[in-house]
Amino acid sequence: MNKHIITAIAAKDMKATFSSKKIWVPMMVLPLILCIILPAVFAYIGINTELIGESSKDLEKPINAVIQNFPNEDLRNALAALPTLGYKSVYFFLNFMLIPFFLMAAIINSMVTSSNSFAGEKERNTLETLLFAPISISELFLGKVIASFVPTILITYLAFLLNGLIVTLITYRVFNEILFLNSTWLLLMFWVIPALVIFNIVLNVLVSARVKSFQEAQQFGGIMVLPVVGLIISQVSGLFFLSPLTLFLIGAGLLIANGFLLKLITRFNQRNTLFESQIH
Repeated sequence: MNKHIITAIAAKDMKATFSSKKIWVPMMVLPLILCIILPAVFAYIGINTELIGESSKDLEKPINAVIQNFPNEDLRNALAALPTLGYKSVYFFLNFMLIPFFLMAAIINSMVTSSNSFAGEKERNTLETLLFAPISISELFLGKVIASFVPTILITYLAFLLNGLIVTLITYRVFNEILFLNSTWLLLMFWVIPALVIFNIVLNVLVSARVKSFQEAQQFGGIMVLPVVGLIISQVSGLFFLSPLTLFLIGAGLLIANGFLLKLITRFNQRNTLFESQIH
């Protein structure tokens, strides 16, 4: 495969992504709300007011029950040692409940960019040029995967960095630690999320190659959000926690799946089928 061709395709697609407001605006707004504003507001309210501690006594029993049954002894003791319900709620939310929000932001952003890959070419009437160009279908697919991966992962990491800085400014005087510098968050950001983003992108690129519009591709991509919603519910109810070991195994499983899917893409050479599914 020609690396220069793959790079050129990726650069062209990234330029198209950031030239369309309907694509890049949601990509910026969603992480801003879910991963920066929401945790910052929750942390500020929980630490600097009595709203959680005084007005939500009904939360005390379930939160204490979760703490008592928490699988990690060190974190269980850290939570139990905090003096107020507000502090406990903030510490628990930032360490565990916030994880699915980063997963959701990464999934949705990768879905938006990858769904626009082939379906976007069809809507812009540029697909015929690509299909008749002297490039292989595997080069075309890989270029589009890279074009979706790079902006998604950069936006996710930028949101993580800003979230860490803002939340640390709010919480450090209370907890005396930088909450996001632990094995759980590092595994999530640098092991699970890259693998998950690639998995979601490859699936959506394959689907985008078979459908005729951006909206059709997005409808399929929305299915990937459902497991994250289930994860949020399980975290809230205390049924399941994302421990470092669990995150490592999830990342390993995704890497194996990615190897299979990428191998499938490199063998994808049905130019006529791709042409017919998009043009007619």
